[in-house]
Amino acid sequence: MLEALSTLRRAKTSRCSSWDRSGRNDDSWCIAAGSTCVLADIKGPGCITHIWMTQNKNYRECLVKITFDNASAPSVLVPLGDFFGLGNGFVNSYQSLLFSASTNKHSVLNGGCALDCYAPMPFRERALVELVNESDVNHIQYFYIDYETYESVQDDNMGYFHAEFRRANPFGGWGHEIAVNTPECNIANKERLAWDNNYVILETKGRGHYIGCNISVTNLQGNWWGEGDDMIWVDGYKWPPDLHGTGSEDYLSQAWGMQPNAFLRNGSSIFEQNTMKGSSLIPGENGGYQTSYVHHLENPVHFTKEIKVTIEHGHGNHLRNEMSSVAYWYADRPCAACPVPPLIKRLPILRDEDGGWTIDANRQTDSREIVLNDEMKLLKAQWASNECNPRKLEEEFEPVSLSGWEWAGPFSVNASPDLAPDLVSAFKPEDGLAENERSASEPGLWKPCGEIKKGLIDFARWIDCTSKQCICYARLKVESKGNAAVPMALRLDYFARLWINGQEINLNRVDMAPPSAPIHFTATLKEGENEVLIKVHPGSLGHAFILNVGKTR
Repeated sequence: MLEALSTLRRAKTSRCSSWDRSGRNDDSWCIAAGSTCVLADIKGPGCITHIWMTQNKNYRECLVKITFDNASAPSVLVPLGDFFGLGNGFVNSYQSLLFSASTNKHSVLNGGCALDCYAPMPFRERALVELVNESDVNHIQYFYIDYETYESVQDDNMGYFHAEFRRANPFGGWGHEIAVNTPECNIANKERLAWDNNYVILETKGRGHYIGCNISVTNLQGNWWGEGDDMIWVDGYKWPPDLHGTGSEDYLSQAWGMQPNAFLRNGSSIFEQNTMKGSSLIPGENGGYQTSYVHHLENPVHFTKEIKVTIEHGHGNHLRNEMSSVAYWYADRPCAACPVPPLIKRLPILRDEDGGWTIDANRQTDSREIVLNDEMKLLKAQWASNECNPRKLEEEFEPVSLSGWEWAGPFSVNASPDLAPDLVSAFKPEDGLAENERSASEPGLWKPCGEIKKGLIDFARWIDCTSKQCICYARLKVESKGNAAVPMALRLDYFARLWINGQEINLNRVDMAPPSAPIHFTATLKEGENEVLIKVHPGSLGHAFILNVGKTR
């Protein structure tokens, strides 16, 4: 790529932009509601080398539409934000080689944002770039479209750039109630079952190469939305497919979930935990929006007749979250991008004032429902009857918040080579644990937590949690009128230990459950005063916990 910078070529560089033709500073164009505006109409042969746009709204309402060589249909037809790698109308700053975005309003719906595209778009005869405003308000748009023109076609093997948008709201999964990575979702998804049921990112005919995609998820279940294998069929069906992956995050070139980073070829342009309005430990406060991307710049997937790019949503397609995607590819001739859903069916799913999802039937797409086979029916029944089913436990648990907490810390731990959490090192609050003799009387060790909301103990209120290698403790005195077995539920990030009256509680999670999923257990309380001590190491979602007592309904 960089070696081309030193090559002198016969080319003319030009630009179409929204500059004020009067010479003043009104450098935007107003695109009327319901209208289409031509941003650039370029005579070839040539190549669009860069597109920059900025606006403060209508990221799903406006469409980027690009037609090459007088084709009867556009090769690019994608909502504005999604084309540049930002899904569900969110804005955020991120950088990749093909696309970037810059804003001072991070991980929020709408807001001013600069968008860049550096994907080369060569053409032979003509490039027509349009913006379609399907909103009911006028749209203010600033833009640059940089391009080159040539005396003759530069390369007889040139490919035409394509991009198309797809959405399933919701995806028609067969077992949305089942937690990810549990035995009950581990169906055999292979052969025609996978071909027919997987979420489709791209399906097109002709010759070309696929260069990547972005995938947006609205996490309605609240669990980890991944574990779906990517499966790409080249030039027709066969089993196994030409490319078979090992999980959603793996296809997106990450691992152990998604991380809040944006690399040149892969990453999170919108990171789910950054879209929440409060703590991820409080149900309904997690924003639940994720956009991830992967670009196959050195490893495009070549096809000569057709290609079908798919991914499971949850292993075996059991989840029913909202999904949308943009696929990018080059083809030997201009092909029609698939039609976009009507505006009402493109709009994001929002939360209500109480944090619940607002499910609007008018916004749902006509997604294919997966027909249950015998194995799916058996596993759904098995999940429903499982006494350890976390959803069943949660439905039967009536939480009661605890007050009177005190906290101590932070205590620094030595970073291990792999940055694994250290819950073994003992600090002052654990002194005398076996004898149940706290060092609580040490002046200044314990501080009151003060008023807490919804039972959330968040150490970030009192300390700088940017360091991932520190420990904090919290303790609570609980009075009991007699010996009792009391149901409790603990929500926390991944790393903690809990003692009641000096006896450690075994914190058993459902395999691969999300950090926000409650851990249910029964605590044995004695008559009189009982001490609860919890030791918390920060994780990817923060440095916090919620412990409730409860009663079964």
